[in-house]
Formats: sequence, C-alpha cells, structure tokens
Amino acid sequence: MHFVGALLLLVAVAAPAQPTSPYTPASDAAVLQKVPPASDPAMRRIAALRRAVAAKGSSAADADALARAYVDYGRKVGDAHYAGYAEAVIAPWMAKANPPPAVQVTQATILQYRHEFAPARALLEQAVRTDPSLAQAWLSLASLDMLEGDYTRAAERCARAGRHGGRAVGLACSANVHLYTGDAARGLALLAQVDTPALAAWIDGLRAEACERLGRWPEAEAHYRKALDAAPGDNYLLVGYADFLLDRGRAKEVVALLTDYTESDTTYLRLALAHAAQKSPQAPMFRWTMAARFEAYRQRESELFGREEARFLLHLADDPEAALVAAQRNFERQREPADVRILLEAARAARKPAAAAPAVAFVERVKLEDPAIETLVRDLRGA
Repeated sequence: MHFVGALLLLVAVAAPAQPTSPYTPASDAAVLQKVPPASDPAMRRIAALRRAVAAKGSSAADADALARAYVDYGRKVGDAHYAGYAEAVIAPWMAKANPPPAVQVTQATILQYRHEFAPARALLEQAVRTDPSLAQAWLSLASLDMLEGDYTRAAERCARAGRHGGRAVGLACSANVHLYTGDAARGLALLAQVDTPALAAWIDGLRAEACERLGRWPEAEAHYRKALDAAPGDNYLLVGYADFLLDRGRAKEVVALLTDYTESDTTYLRLALAHAAQKSPQAPMFRWTMAARFEAYRQRESELFGREEARFLLHLADDPEAALVAAQRNFERQREPADVRILLEAARAARKPAAAAPAVAFVERVKLEDPAIETLVRDLRGA
C-alpha cells in the first residue's frame, strides 16, 4: 500500500550475486553521493526544529515534531538514515515509564518503515488505548492491516481514522481498502469525493493505482504525473510511476525519470532494471552496485527490502530459485499486490507452480483485481 505509507509520513540462503570487483569511477567528476543542500526548505525546517529541541525547556512535542520531520523527509527521498535520526531524537521520551502517545505513534512509524511490524502494532495499540482520538495511529494500524492482508480489520480502522481525522482521510483510507478487495471502481468513486489540497499527491497516487487495477492505463499515467506535479521527488510516487513505465516497456523514460534519484534503493533498482532492459553500457555498473547494496543489507541481517531483493534475483541476477525463496519469505511478512506478484513471477520462472499456491489462494480470497496478477495466476494454473 504505497500511498498510505507515503502519507504516514536478506535472506541468507538467497543472497544476491556478489560483486566480483570494486567499482572505480571513470573520473574525479563522477557523483557518488548526494546530500540535500542547506537551502532545501525541508532542511531549513529541520534546522529550525533542531534548534527548538536544543533549547532549554524543550518539550516532547518539540522532539516529536523534529522526529516526524526526519521521518517525512526520509520517506520522501527513500533514505533510511533519517529514520535513525528520528529515533535518536525521541529516544529520551520513549525511555520514560509512560511515553507520550504521540511519541509512541512516531516510534511505531519508524518501526513500520523498518518492517518491524509486530512491535509497531503493539505501540500503536498502546497509544490508542491511552488516546483513542489519535487519527494518525488508526491510519497506521489500517496500513499494517492492509500490508498483512486483513482488509476487514483495515476497514474498521479506516472508519476510526475518519472519525478522528476528518472525512477526507476516512474516505481515502476506505477507498484504498476497496482497491485490494475486488472493488477498485468503488474505490475510485470514493476518491473522487475527496477535494483536499493538502492530500492532493496522496489522492492522485491512489487514483493512479486504482486505474492500474482496472487496466485503465492512460488515466493511471495522468494521475501519476499529476501526483508528481504536486509532490516532485516523492520516492513512493517515483517508484510507482517507474514500475508503471517498466510494465509498458518504456525503460528509456524510467532512466530519464530517475536519473537524479539514485540514493534510494527502491529507485536505484528501477534504474538498474531499466538499464538492463535497454542493454545499456551502464547496465553492469548498476547491477553491480545494486548487488552490493543488497549484500550490505544481508550482512546487517536486514530484510527491509525483501520484495526488491526478490525482483533483483529474478530479473537481474537470473536466479529464479533464489528469487522464489526470497519472495516466499517476503510473502510471509507482507501481502501487498507487489508482494503477491513477485511470488507468482518467481514461481513461474522457477517452474514450481505449487510454490505459488499461498499467493493464488490469497488472490482468490480477497478478490484482488490486477491484470498482471490475473495473467500470472492463469499461467500457473495451466502449468
């Protein structure tokens, strides 16, 4: 559920192909890392919030505001370092016997970002027991429910989010549930009722996804472009649009879209896939660097990007067996449409249709609409 996540702010036996030699830049002018300039509005806001936190007598609200600014920026650019900065800011407040509920919600958001779903859920449930009016907490719980495929409970959480956060938030959250339960048209109709400028990028992102579910490609693309106009550089939108273009065989456009967004692992993977599709001279470098990034996660025993690792193993490392293992493990933790799809793709490529049975059963149970997934299910049944 990419766009609820956007609003809210490796497998050892399936390790990716190891880099065989270090990458050496062609010249001293090669850019290896980008940092945000101090003039960036988000950086200016963060600097002001840091001064407030450093001031004598700063409050939990000050710390929480800075932590949320870090989380929001990290989500926008796809950089997990900012989640660490956020956690450090609120650590003294989380160490108290009774942490403020709002701070617990921010800590849960950080844990959710890291795919530590169980502790994130526990914190959110504790927060709403203390303060049931926390719309953010209900929205986060709905996000976790959808991530794990519990759409009935997600709908209940969406209703609570709307009750405390306003009609627009409730409608958008409920619409998202409809996108994954065989009623994308209903979801699109609900989204049409939301006219809140502050939510414009989120809503158009959801509309793009709804149109994809219905196979309405021109409308989906129009909504992706509109969403990116409202939120330029948003990592979730860039990834969603890049995947849309890759599915349409428009790899050259993916390179143009993402050339300036190489710091995020999710955008970098799409760049690597696009260069491979074009058989460009840079394709080996992108593949090597992507492998090195996944190896770093493996050494840290992190499964933050299990879905992306499975895509890498299948489409760039040409190892369907390892991709299947990674996709199966990922599916045990999260069941968004993209998680379903990579498991089906890996099972088909590995010629092990039985391995896809849990994903097929899930698709049938929730009545998931998605042209690509429906094709994969038919292929596997005919195998």
